[in-house]
Amino acid sequence: MAVQRAPVPADALISGYANGSNHVDAYRVAVPATVPLSEYITAFFQTPLFRMERTLLSAIGRVPSDADQIEALALGKGSEMAAWKEEARTETEILLAVSGAPIRTWLSTEGGAQPALWFGSVALTHNGKLPFAVSALMPVHALYSRMLLASAARALRAAPHLSAR
Repeated sequence: MAVQRAPVPADALISGYANGSNHVDAYRVAVPATVPLSEYITAFFQTPLFRMERTLLSAIGRVPSDADQIEALALGKGSEMAAWKEEARTETEILLAVSGAPIRTWLSTEGGAQPALWFGSVALTHNGKLPFAVSALMPVHALYSRMLLASAARALRAAPHLSAR
């Protein structure tokens, strides 16, 4: 299960941010079967790694989140979870904006002959530059992104109804 950095698909919800000045990244991992977006959202935000992030955000005063909020977001019955608010959604993608920050988070599922999961981020520039703190954290962000995507893929591969396909 190798997570690979990949070009942002031209028709992806985050492709509009890939204008040359913003930082936009995308990571892809193959999975054995097509995964519904709702299950991917749930697996991603419920990984132990992301639960730690949610705890940290809660500790610094961000709105806490719980399994019910994640489920509502996953099922399209809610549009907010912790610091994230839905910006756009399709049947296979969700784009979330981080409240009060120049950050976007993108999740996407890919079906067909080569099913995969995608995770991407956007860091918006101000006057053509990334904020220093964001720029300084990019190497850590790249590693963390790979770890999050791998963790979600492992959780989904372990799901009996998906691993049996």
